[in-house]
Amino acid sequence: MERIREYIRKHKSFCIVLAVAVGINLVAVGVLVYLEKTFKNITISVDGKTLEHKTTADTVDDLLKSWGVTLDEEDEVKPGDKARLKDGTEVDIRLFHLETEVVSEETDYKTKTRYTSDILEGEERVAQKGVKGEDKVTYTVAYLGDEEQKRRETDRETVKKPVTEIIEKGTAVSYNGEKYSRKLTVVSTGYTHTGNRTATGTRPKRGTMAVDRRVIPMGSYGYVPGYGKVHAEDTGGAIKGNRIDLFFETRGQAVSWGRRTVDIYIK
Repeated sequence: MERIREYIRKHKSFCIVLAVAVGINLVAVGVLVYLEKTFKNITISVDGKTLEHKTTADTVDDLLKSWGVTLDEEDEVKPGDKARLKDGTEVDIRLFHLETEVVSEETDYKTKTRYTSDILEGEERVAQKGVKGEDKVTYTVAYLGDEEQKRRETDRETVKKPVTEIIEKGTAVSYNGEKYSRKLTVVSTGYTHTGNRTATGTRPKRGTMAVDRRVIPMGSYGYVPGYGKVHAEDTGGAIKGNRIDLFFETRGQAVSWGRRTVDIYIK
């Protein structure tokens, strides 16, 4: 013991320095032990990218501020920014962002129906096949993280116009083995010689028919069951719409025919 005291007396300065150094080391160890106890091990996920992190922050908001990060209103953080942090806390941050997307889109074609006397009533055929078009469309797409929230069309450019499909439907009818362009139901009246020529300048005869030219064009040929073949050569002031007058050689024949509803087959 006396030897130790003697050593300290001879090396007083060194011993003082040593004591101070030991004291400092003890304080440092204490601080480290304290900090170790206050650190939280948390998991941070930003738009699906995950990392482990140690922090002394008390809340999510404190954590973000320590990073100098300010989230926009559209961004999302779970748990909320006021949530307290503890060991094992998982913080999920999803950032809002906009992207421009340009895509090619097919456009549908229209279908048009037209009627033709080339085929029989009830039949139809494709006269022109429809072809889809193509547009180049620009969208502004909103994402939260990697999840699409909504999209808005901002521009559309036609690359290829669609081709309209044309469907032809038949109006033709068959009667007694002969084909006619159409069939009408009309009110017919018999008439006979009046001494006048027809509207086309001909003399009326069996088969001469007076028509409303808006319904049956002048010059049309046809057939009326019970009467026979007809030719539209005349008009009349009383003939409006689906009405016809049929010529007979005698007044008796005209009176016998009278007024009746008939079908007329038109070429």
